[in-house]
Amino acid sequence: MPAVGYPSHLIEDWHLADGTHVRIRPIHADDLPMHTAFVAGLSNETGYHRLLSPRKPQPDELWRMTHIDYDRELALIATTVVDGAEQQMGVVRYVRGDTPETAHVAEFAVVIGDAWQHRGVAMKLMRKLIDAAADAGVKQLADITLYDNVGMLALARKLGFRVQRDPGNPNVTRLRLALDAPARS
Repeated sequence: MPAVGYPSHLIEDWHLADGTHVRIRPIHADDLPMHTAFVAGLSNETGYHRLLSPRKPQPDELWRMTHIDYDRELALIATTVVDGAEQQMGVVRYVRGDTPETAHVAEFAVVIGDAWQHRGVAMKLMRKLIDAAADAGVKQLADITLYDNVGMLALARKLGFRVQRDPGNPNVTRLRLALDAPARS
């Protein structure tokens, strides 16, 4: 059961091009087992692109990913029903900075399960996250990705992010999106 303050207004039902029903909603504490299974099911490549290393999230990190302080962060998941059970397809999240000076800037992340990639899930989730962040007063989304993560780089460009190689680390590309900019496509 979602906690008090759960942003239920962000729940949205949607369909993939093939008709698959998708529910987009904020993650909540009861999602820990499903989120743990989702992360465990990611391929090594997908996990590496998300964490920029081969390490796997530990149980305390997974707990933290599902126990959200909605005032400073948001995680939206896409789910569908497979064989009668809800299954997580992907997740996007933002986390605001900790100081008054950085509270309007949020780091973001996106990861889509391998079976659901290239089907529009990342674009839909990211658009919803961008809108929710702007509505919450976030002025900029920022993150880094590996220089060869072509899927993330293409998605970022389509969403209007400024994409720039890090001059101090040629393996990393910086992604930034000003949320007070003119209308996003």
